[in-house]
Amino acid sequence: MKIAKVSERMLKLTIVLSLPSGAIVGWQADRLRRKFLDWRKEQLQSKLGETQKKLGLA
Repeated sequence: MKIAKVSERMLKLTIVLSLPSGAIVGWQADRLRRKFLDWRKEQLQSKLGETQKKLGLA
């Protein structure tokens, strides 16, 4: 197996670009997760309200 020679400049550039891109991807993933959790909370609260109405009518 051959290991390709990578210049020091290219290595530094790769590291400098990978850190911000990883932070952006993580930030976006957290935003999506929070949106999903908010949506799920609304769904569960709606189901709870319906169940409470049914129990109140029974």
